[in-house]
Amino acid sequence: MADPITGREAGTLSGMTEREAQEFNGLFMTSFWVFLAVAVVAHILVWIWRPWLQTPEVSQASLDTAKTFLTMLS
Repeated sequence: MADPITGREAGTLSGMTEREAQEFNGLFMTSFWVFLAVAVVAHILVWIWRPWLQTPEVSQASLDTAKTFLTMLS
């Protein structure tokens, strides 16, 4: 039964009609997938620029830098 003041269906937690809820869900899902796509592209670009997982070459270069720095301190 509809509320006489608002004209909305009674008994729903959100207060939205079925059509409004479906429209909101569609917009929410579209926004979510766009945000997810942007985040994935950003992570890929950062990975190309500066990988955050150590490869043997990066690990060796880090060790060489640390050795040089420790030698300078001694």
